[in-house]
Amino acid sequence: MSMGLETNSHLTRCGLRGIDLVPFGTHACHFYRDRDHLIEALVPFFIAGLTENERCLWITSRPVTARDAIEALRAAWSGADDAVQSGALRIIDFDSWYANSSELVGVEIVDLWLSEEERALAEGYRGLRITGNTSFLTPADWPGFMEYERAVSERFRGRRIVALCSYELAQCGGAQLDEVMQAHHCAFECEDATWQVAAAPKGA
Repeated sequence: MSMGLETNSHLTRCGLRGIDLVPFGTHACHFYRDRDHLIEALVPFFIAGLTENERCLWITSRPVTARDAIEALRAAWSGADDAVQSGALRIIDFDSWYANSSELVGVEIVDLWLSEEERALAEGYRGLRITGNTSFLTPADWPGFMEYERAVSERFRGRRIVALCSYELAQCGGAQLDEVMQAHHCAFECEDATWQVAAAPKGA
């Protein structure tokens, strides 16, 4: 299955079984149950990006550490260490990433991603692929973070970026699930080991 966003002709492999291609500029979300469920989504997502010559940036947070992430990639793909050494793949724990960006506000963080995309293109990569796990969020963080997510959706359109945001189901009630969906272009959902694209609700 390919995403039905026909206005963007620049496509790349998604990596998730059941979803063949996604357009660059996509800001997607998914909801995970536990550590294994998270790894099962992100490892093939990044392998696809690396094999498509995209620079990949994985910001980890509990329940998956940076060490867990590289070990999972090594187990699934023989090129993981070469990707790290070449700079094609960067895996950073949230605490380390946040230490370097804690004074940035939402719009400035979006600018940071756009700068990363420009740098990747200048260095010969086809685009930028990023993901972050939002388990660090507190209830007080939520409104500001949703504003940031909406800004990402707006400003990533037409850019050579594919972003996948991970949300733990246990942290999201019904209203929060809807808000997350509305802040993203779409969601990737898994049923019986096969993924599909769910469009954001109207008004997103």
